[in-house]
Amino acid sequence: MTVGKTPWDSSWPPGSRIPADGIRPRSKRGAFATTWWGRRFTDAVEEAAGPGRLSRGRTYARAGQVVHLDVGTPGTRTAGRVLATVQGSRSRPYDVVLTLGTWDAETRGELADALAADPSVLTAVLGGTLPEAFEQLCLDAGLVLLPRSLSDLRTSCTCPDLVEPCKHAAAVVYLLAERLDDDPFTVLRLRGVDRDGLLSLVAERRAALDGDGGTGEVGDGGGRAAPARRAAVGGPLPADASFWRGRPLPPPPDPAVPPGASALDALDASFLGPAGDAVVARLRPLLDAVAGGGR
Repeated sequence: MTVGKTPWDSSWPPGSRIPADGIRPRSKRGAFATTWWGRRFTDAVEEAAGPGRLSRGRTYARAGQVVHLDVGTPGTRTAGRVLATVQGSRSRPYDVVLTLGTWDAETRGELADALAADPSVLTAVLGGTLPEAFEQLCLDAGLVLLPRSLSDLRTSCTCPDLVEPCKHAAAVVYLLAERLDDDPFTVLRLRGVDRDGLLSLVAERRAALDGDGGTGEVGDGGGRAAPARRAAVGGPLPADASFWRGRPLPPPPDPAVPPGASALDALDASFLGPAGDAVVARLRPLLDAVAGGGR
């Protein structure tokens, strides 16, 4: 063994990281996650790790030591896992795996049942935000969406550090948090939920709800009937409200006009801009003339 080198990684000087040009986070200082759901992941790690490992993990993340990060694909052997490569003090980078337990087909069906009762929360997730109502909807259905501790988010690394999480895994979690900020559906992907598959399931459940007159019995995909979950926020959408599937909304109903009044009386002149009152004043004689000529 060469003097001055560690027996397990041959680094020089001992323990120093080899610079890498990997993924660069947006965060230059302070917290990595800016959303409440992203912070759930960093909190799970920070509650279990000591300040030293957290500090080094943040340094590794900001220095570009994470050279690869990929979220597993639902329906494959990588489902529910984040696979990453982190350059440390060895010449060969370390392999890091984060694991969040996936939901089976029956559980995904329960999620679809809950979302069919209130698809507006799914619309929000697809639009780039994760309302707390979505997590509550999952909890009402008996599903744990986000990790509450490190026992829910398991980490492993090929480095010799026996303490979990190591600084390499912490660096991956910090970068993952930024990705979750950008696309909250990544949380569902980590649960093994495919975007298109979930939309199809919810559409089937919603069609069943509309077709049975709202009795609340929908199939669970396994030949059984399951009670539809009550919406976490608000009531069910009307049968023709299909905005979450990408179809246009129906036109708004005509405003009610009291007997003896004209449509101008129901018009908010402010919608016409600063000169709205003047426009209404000019339109009123024309409307009266048209109405008089029709009598």
